[in-house]
Amino acid sequence: MDPLCNLSRKLPLLVGSLLDRENVLGKGRFREETFTDILSGAFAGFAGPSLVIEYPPEAQTGGDIDLDFFHASSGRTLALRIQAKRLNGAVNSKGGLVKADVRSYEHLLHEVAHPITRVKEYQYRTLARITGRLPLYMFYNHASVVADPYYVASVPAVRGINLAFAYDISIDMDAKLAKAPGAHYNKRLSKLRRHFFELDALFCPCGDSDGGAGEDVPSPDLVSERLRECWMRGRAGDGARANDERVMRLLTRPDSLDARSVAFQRLPDGPSIRVNDGIECPRITLISGRTEDDRTPDITDAG
Repeated sequence: MDPLCNLSRKLPLLVGSLLDRENVLGKGRFREETFTDILSGAFAGFAGPSLVIEYPPEAQTGGDIDLDFFHASSGRTLALRIQAKRLNGAVNSKGGLVKADVRSYEHLLHEVAHPITRVKEYQYRTLARITGRLPLYMFYNHASVVADPYYVASVPAVRGINLAFAYDISIDMDAKLAKAPGAHYNKRLSKLRRHFFELDALFCPCGDSDGGAGEDVPSPDLVSERLRECWMRGRAGDGARANDERVMRLLTRPDSLDARSVAFQRLPDGPSIRVNDGIECPRITLISGRTEDDRTPDITDAG
């Protein structure tokens, strides 16, 4: 899994650097889907028997991406839905500089209309209650913010890419909106970073050790174990409050956090990069435990 480990460490550096170069664009700015395209494009170099990338038939707006970890021999799976949000720039709409400690994710309180009723709802609430997939946020941050003294000496670490459980972000958004609807406080990096963990939780769950048993990609159980560790770290503080929080994290742990042996729609045979008219956002499937029988899809462009 070394190549994926390297990728999970280099992608945050690339994203942070690109966001800092945004200033040369004048009035232009990179959108969340730009970086999601970069993410899926980076994985294209690994496409093959262990990794399949599917795209919807038409370009989609937004920064959503699905990740499916599938262990062919056991049938165990772990399905994730990731929604991307980028940090605002260092210059506000009036041309003034924005301090690192008050930089925020402007579109975190984005509203979307129901496709039938047209009633608008906050996007974060829709994400947090999806079923069948563990919902995560992927936050894109500028390299200059990552290196800012305000953030560099404390934990969790701020990176060019950070992940967070949608459940935690949803609780924060609901609490702050109840007190001050629309306030920038709701969306500040400095307030949300306590929920952060890093990209290698998904693509390098064993760190530098060989926990992958010679696999090209991590298994659903390895990723699930690492995510459970991130979940239990949660909102921990000190003393009795930390103990209470650990109990609450155990009681509220979502079922979608666990790898499961459930009916999984096997990918059809075909190329490692393909179009699928049955999906709404890009999907990357990482296949471990490959077999020589029909439990494993035949990737026709491999080798």
